[in-house]
Amino acid sequence: MHLTQVLQPQLCIPLAQVAQFLGIPESRICRIEHWLHVLFVHRADRGGQFLSYRKFNQWLAACALTIQACNDLHLLDWIGEVIKTEIQRYAYPEDVLSYWRQLWRQRHTQLRHSSSPMPAIP
Repeated sequence: MHLTQVLQPQLCIPLAQVAQFLGIPESRICRIEHWLHVLFVHRADRGGQFLSYRKFNQWLAACALTIQACNDLHLLDWIGEVIKTEIQRYAYPEDVLSYWRQLWRQRHTQLRHSSSPMPAIP
């Protein structure tokens, strides 16, 4: 499974941000389609254009939120593996990778401690 499939429900990239990224007025965008791996932007001035979700801050934030919201240790491990595969295929700034790693370690520690059995009280 690709990271896009994990994050898809959380990704909402507003028209204004797409227009700003493309350097065009919003009025030139007819509509935006959220596809599985890319945004497809229908432009009035030149037809369709594909944009990677990875170009937007919402992608980075969705990754962080997915890690932070995970409530199952095995699922968190799986998310970690999916992210590892992702960063082998796509270049991310080192500060983003460090942030994701820090969040993952924190969440892993929290889940590990919350799932450990409580000691019996004599």
